[in-house]
Amino acid sequence: MQESISTFQKPPIRYSQKSVLIIEDFAEFARSLRGMMTTMGSKKIHLVYNGEDAIQACKEKKYDIILSDYNLGDSKDGQQILEELHHFNLLKTNSVFIMITAENTTAMVMGALEYQPDSYLTKPFNGNLLKSRLDKAIIKKDLLAPTARLMRKKQWAEALDLAEQTAKENPKYRMACLRHKYQCLKELRRYDAALELTTQLVNERPIPWAMLGVGEIFYAKKELQRATDLFTDMTKEFPMALEGYDWLAKIQYQLGLVVEAQQTLSKAVDRSPKALKRQKLLGKIAEENEDIQTMSSAFRQAVKFGKNSAFASPDEFIKLTKSIGMQLKGTEDVDRKKLLNEAESVFNKLNKRFKEDPKIQFRSAIAHADFSSITDDKDNVEKYLKTANRLYDRIEEHLGSAESIEISESLKYLGQNELAECILEEAVEQYFDDPKFIQKASKLTTNKHLIENSKKANQYNNKAIHFFKNKDFNLAIDFFKKASEIAPNNVNINLNQVQALLKRSQANSSNKEADLKSAEQILAGITRLGPQDARFTRYSELNRLTQLMIQNL
Repeated sequence: MQESISTFQKPPIRYSQKSVLIIEDFAEFARSLRGMMTTMGSKKIHLVYNGEDAIQACKEKKYDIILSDYNLGDSKDGQQILEELHHFNLLKTNSVFIMITAENTTAMVMGALEYQPDSYLTKPFNGNLLKSRLDKAIIKKDLLAPTARLMRKKQWAEALDLAEQTAKENPKYRMACLRHKYQCLKELRRYDAALELTTQLVNERPIPWAMLGVGEIFYAKKELQRATDLFTDMTKEFPMALEGYDWLAKIQYQLGLVVEAQQTLSKAVDRSPKALKRQKLLGKIAEENEDIQTMSSAFRQAVKFGKNSAFASPDEFIKLTKSIGMQLKGTEDVDRKKLLNEAESVFNKLNKRFKEDPKIQFRSAIAHADFSSITDDKDNVEKYLKTANRLYDRIEEHLGSAESIEISESLKYLGQNELAECILEEAVEQYFDDPKFIQKASKLTTNKHLIENSKKANQYNNKAIHFFKNKDFNLAIDFFKKASEIAPNNVNINLNQVQALLKRSQANSSNKEADLKSAEQILAGITRLGPQDARFTRYSELNRLTQLMIQNL
């Protein structure tokens, strides 16, 4: 049922009822902030001194107000905290996040604003200024919260109606409501209406989010050249609106303009170097362009700024050591000792950070053996290959497609053909529906039948999906079974088959019990799917539905 809203009034903000989290590593200033909030009437104040404790506190409770210093010493900084709170959904729709800083560098300001705090304050400031900022932010957040809640529930039509109503009744916040309206129209795929809205706003007065919206709709309508022109203009008119660079680089890459995509991302990371995901993407594209210097720089920054980030992964560590190895193999004059020491330091950091994960330790050992071969350190090559073979038997999850190619290439180069083929065989079974992966795998494998079988399994799977969409669940299940005979451990085929069995059990009561038991059995056989795998959410949901339907028999 749609939430209703009457004309918004501004009652006095009752800070005594607001829960407050203060994140500040300087004890004296933390006490000062507590005093300011106490003066406003706040009673429920929690104070933490580092980013890790802040994230933990927000996992245990969702706060109304968060005051976070930007620089928190060796722990996560304020930008990383805010990014993680958004990503892991640890904020209420009307939570207010204020960033506090003693810095005013472009990189800091850009990094902070990119993750959209509700406001930020530069030290020193007094209680009156803090209260003024909080009052404004709270009033705005409370007004927009009903629409934001509907959007969080993906109730786009209801949210659209409420956003329009709120804009009419509260002209002061019209622009924020229009932004919500645009997001709803886009999610409802009402592209023409979304384009009309954003184009009208841009014609009235260029606004970064509206300009971004025009480009997004061009992209959604597959008008890539118009999207390219729009985002190019946006980066010139709003050089600090970094999402414009991201979109432009994305489209350039899709169009095969890989050099141009790298140049676009380089401009963005120059302005906001602490954006970890952007640095990793720049490194990946630079590797394709064989630009070793940019590749090294990007992954070096990713390792540096990912030190306390929840979004750090082994990829940037391994790619950095790879780029160092490429420099050592090159003909240019380099400081070999410095590069060797850096590589060993990166490997040590990688192994320390991910010491509990056999899969990552396995990747690290292969990469270390590969690197040692470049430096002609035969003893270390043998040492790390032995470690890799020992770790391989302990891996409990599927390797990713990119990881499998990376590892197989290294193993082939190191003469470990048997292990390389084993990894390729498992990966082809899992990712036969990824044409780019299959193309790479076909160049590596010596097993002539492997790629042929994968194509046949893919054909059966596609036929089954066709029948499923046409609600012919009997034929869909038959073809999923044929595909699974070729690739019995393929997660997608197994999940597809389960979904078809559940649909048939709902449509045909005579087969219900047998279908549900079959679904349960298939799900029980999926044992190597880790929580980080993109397919895990679907697996969990199908498992939940299967058990629920069995209970209702």
